Amino acid sequence: MRTRSALTRVMQALLVVVCTQGSNTEAQENTEARLSAAVSAAAPLTFELSQKTTEAQAAEALAYWTPERLANAQPMLPKVSEKAVAAEATSQGSGTPMSLPGKRPTVTAGADAAARLYDPAQVRIQSEDDGIELQAVGSLGAHYTSARVNQPGLETIYPNRTVGKLFFAGNTGGNFVCSASVLRQRIVLTAGHCVHKGSGGSAGFHRNFLFVPALRDGAAPLGTFTPRRVGTTSQWRASNGVVPNAADFGMLEMNDRAGVKIGAITGTLGFRTLSLLPNHTTKLGYPCNIDACQKMQQVTSQSFRATNPNNVEYGSNARGGSSGGPWVQNYGIQGKGGLTSNLNAIVGVASYGYVSTDIHLQGSSIPDSRAGGFIPLLNTMCAAKAGNCS
Repeated sequence: MRTRSALTRVMQALLVVVCTQGSNTEAQENTEARLSAAVSAAAPLTFELSQKTTEAQAAEALAYWTPERLANAQPMLPKVSEKAVAAEATSQGSGTPMSLPGKRPTVTAGADAAARLYDPAQVRIQSEDDGIELQAVGSLGAHYTSARVNQPGLETIYPNRTVGKLFFAGNTGGNFVCSASVLRQRIVLTAGHCVHKGSGGSAGFHRNFLFVPALRDGAAPLGTFTPRRVGTTSQWRASNGVVPNAADFGMLEMNDRAGVKIGAITGTLGFRTLSLLPNHTTKLGYPCNIDACQKMQQVTSQSFRATNPNNVEYGSNARGGSSGGPWVQNYGIQGKGGLTSNLNAIVGVASYGYVSTDIHLQGSSIPDSRAGGFIPLLNTMCAAKAGNCS
């Protein structure tokens, strides 16, 4: 009862903070400071968190990723049969919408951070061949536009630089890739299935995580990052790996580099809950069916349908490797006279696709405040170490 009461007080504080935030910088900074204070007061709920990673373990993870392993890590994206997914009339997200803004980077990565990780000519991806189709439509009538984030170097421009490729060793063997994005100053967001197999409690975590923001053709222009702690929602932990899932989210608390937080180097995206339907989003990541997941891709489309439980599907031709990539509303750099709120706000992450390559749909769990879901997990990750989210 105490935990539930504490959570109620924290959530009320969060709602007040979010609803009163203004458009000026000072108001946003005050909002984030108050959110961090509210989060720090929260009692941790029942989530699965990996044990804190020591410096030696972080070094071991870096050593694990040889050029050969990086080049040959395989895409991960759960796929379902059309018959296994039930459409719903409306989305089923729980709670009241809340949001926080993103931030531009405040420090430069430094030339010494850039590195060539592997030779892209050595990449051997086992994936369907499904090329870029402009203004395409799947067999169910979901339209989308798919394109490469074009010129070399554009990955390093904010907000593109917040998105990267996540490498990890699978819990039951093999090396894999997902996509991920920087959500708060030390917190990277991805899909739950990209950090945990969906069963086995703390023993179900994947391992040897390596996050490479803005990767292009084997190069790491902003360097590489390893996590100190990894978490997933209790909804995903109990899923047995089945999608759609009500909260297929995972988060990583990243180690600082030379005392500098990852968010200061990459900048951060914002987020907004309960905003996946209706909406129009830019979906970013590294799908291995396009450019062998060596270049960042973006797919833009509007919400197509709600599916059970607590998911929304959008038109997309991105497949394995795009898992965990952010779905962002109002994405990009706004010029004079543009939008002033809810810029670059994550409203979902890629969770699953379909066995059939003709359907061209992807689903995302709805970020919401349900027990064992997105906001409680974020609260827990923020409270794990001072400064994680501010």
